[in-house]
Formats: sequence, structure tokens, C-alpha cells
Amino acid sequence: MFKSFQVFALSLILLSFLLPSQAGIFNKNNNGIKESKVVKKGNNKLLLVEIYASWCPSCKNIQPTLDEVMKDTTDIEFVQLDVSTPAKAKIAEKKATDLNIGNFYQANKSKTATVAVIIPFKNDIVTVFQNNNNVDDYKTAIQEAKTKQKALDP
Repeated sequence: MFKSFQVFALSLILLSFLLPSQAGIFNKNNNGIKESKVVKKGNNKLLLVEIYASWCPSCKNIQPTLDEVMKDTTDIEFVQLDVSTPAKAKIAEKKATDLNIGNFYQANKSKTATVAVIIPFKNDIVTVFQNNNNVDDYKTAIQEAKTKQKALDP
């Protein structure tokens, strides 16, 4: 029995080295429903990150704007860090850490309706918005981030 446990434990350790690290990202499916998509750590896509809570009126205010931005800008990833409950906040913290945006999360976890455009591989927060429902502001910030990202790429 002990030997089979050792083999099992060793298998898990080896497997953890072989599988890439992954983190959850939310994307809209064809029905407009947010669903989790697995994205490998080290992904170079820009992130549009929202500190969200289901009870937050400002989050509800900006949601149509974010939906429109994501519909028109398919080459970035939308990450919703849900802080609605302590349990969800713990999951959001882990997700932020996995995506290399833990500093942003720690600085903004109590500021719902905060949205940032982030270059994750450089941990570079390009722009931060608070309860902003102006689509053009987001598009401009995303374009600036893309330009900056190209300059940072080796």
C-alpha cells in the first residue's frame, strides 16, 4: 500500500512539471454569456481587467461598454476579477497571481468598477479607468497599449 502511494505521489509530481501553468480568463461565447477559457501562462495578449462585484451598481453601469469593447476588439483577453464574496475574492486573487497581475489586484481589490489595460508579460499597467462607460476611451487605451507592447517586445 505504501509503495503504491509513493508511485502515485511521484506520478503527480512528474505530471505537474510536464503540464503548463494555466489560468482562467473569461470570454464571451456566441450567446453573450461569460465563460471561462483556459489561457497558458506567458500569453502575450493584452489584458482588459475588471474588478467586479455582482452587487456593484457601477459594475452594472459599465458592463454594456465592456461588452461592446470586447465585441470590437477580439485580440485582447477580458479578465473579470470577481470580488463579490470573500470566497470569490480568494479565487480572483489566485487568478491575478497566475496572470502576473497580483500587484494590480492588491492595489484595487476594494475598488469595484475599476478596469485596466495591462501588458501582462511586463506587468505593465498602461491605463486604469474607474466607472468609465466611454467606449472610445477604452479603444484609445488599447491602441496605446498595443503600440507600447510592440516597443517592449524583444
